[in-house]
Amino acid sequence: MLEKLWLKIKSFLFYIKGECRDWRTFVLLLIVMAVVYSPVWGCYLIFALTGAKWAFAAASAVLAFWAGPFTPFFPLCIAITLGLKKLFSCNKKKPQVPEEQNQLPENTESEN
Repeated sequence: MLEKLWLKIKSFLFYIKGECRDWRTFVLLLIVMAVVYSPVWGCYLIFALTGAKWAFAAASAVLAFWAGPFTPFFPLCIAITLGLKKLFSCNKKKPQVPEEQNQLPENTESEN
């Protein structure tokens, strides 16, 4: 049973490595992970600055939620990263067609 689990973890890590070959994708994954975890760090920062106990409780609750065994933190981050990567690759400028290929042929009817 442990071999099967280790095989799944290993294949998952190889999948991530294959998708993050480009350094931009890896940086995008790190940014997505930081954004998803930002409520935790924001609430801890509020607690550190003001001493508000509700901020500590909120940060701990969100951290416990994302660290829980049944929350899809990494698959969600990977899905968002790959979606953003596809969105950014679709928005790149398409090569422009030269002007002479862009024009329609003129109607040249001979008058008889």
